[in-house]
Amino acid sequence: MKLKYLLIFLILLLTLLILTYFTKSSSVNVKAIVPGICGNSIKEIGEECDAPDLGGQSCISLGFSGGNLSCNSNCTLNTSGCTSLPPSGGGGGGGGPGYFPLQYGTIIISGKAYPNSEVTLLSDGQIKSTLKAGARGDFEFTLRDLSPGLYIFSLYSEDSKGRRSSLINFQVMLRAGETAKSSGIFLSPTIDIDKTSVRKGDVLQIFGQATPDAEVIISISSDEEIFFRLPTEKDGSYLYVLKTDDLEEGDHYTKSRQIYQNQMISPYSRTLSFVVGTTTVLKKSEKKCPNKGDLNNDCRVNLIDFSIAAYWYKRKLSPAFAKIEREKLNGDGKINLIDFSIMAYWYTG
Repeated sequence: MKLKYLLIFLILLLTLLILTYFTKSSSVNVKAIVPGICGNSIKEIGEECDAPDLGGQSCISLGFSGGNLSCNSNCTLNTSGCTSLPPSGGGGGGGGPGYFPLQYGTIIISGKAYPNSEVTLLSDGQIKSTLKAGARGDFEFTLRDLSPGLYIFSLYSEDSKGRRSSLINFQVMLRAGETAKSSGIFLSPTIDIDKTSVRKGDVLQIFGQATPDAEVIISISSDEEIFFRLPTEKDGSYLYVLKTDDLEEGDHYTKSRQIYQNQMISPYSRTLSFVVGTTTVLKKSEKKCPNKGDLNNDCRVNLIDFSIAAYWYKRKLSPAFAKIEREKLNGDGKINLIDFSIMAYWYTG
């Protein structure tokens, strides 16, 4: 009897094992993964992209601030056209592409000013750099390790007498990892006159500095405009003696521009006014400017002066600027908050 029950138990156990085996076997799924074909313009399994299909990704979705995302020939994402680094821990969740180093670039700016003059470069209204032009007036700025993007620059130069050119403005687009060049910049001549009022029939001297071996065109205007053309001296200086016999009495204006080798033409200089009448009044050789704070000698204390001081903040002063600092600021040989306080007191706007 006991043997009978034991056989029944063994049969039931064997049946249960057989059913369990076949039940498990029937639930197995076989999944075949077929890799994508790179170059068919469709992003498939195993590909980050397949041009032009970027899989919905963009520079911004990858954590950059902007730019143009593209696809490499091996179907991987190319972020060289993106404009900033992803935030810390980038790539996003779900196994993103990871970090992409930002490629900085270089901007080279070159042109002509006056021999041995001081050329000042501004970026977004702030002084970026200053340098001394060569003996022929040539200058070149090299700005390295710049982030890609659009830059707005301004340039001016001062001649040996402290006269300033008109401001020239231009833009430079810098792409990641590239060197952008802005060449052929040609600054206007400086200009001055020896009289503010001249008796009709007397002469008016118009002078300034330009590029050596250039030609200066002087404009005289009131109701009509007349032009005079003359070559510059070896040092770039020029002088024109204007006879006023044929000028009508009243207000007149003069400005100048320069031409170099019949190829480069500068913008016009600033405009000066004078009167033709019955009396002659000599122009004062030096302006009566504020004793303090006026760093560029334009008889005003404004944001330009603050920008100049900001450039020299915590830097070793050049010999030329050290002299200005002694005369216009507190004279301690450095730029600090005391100097900004002085400029704030003398501020004219």
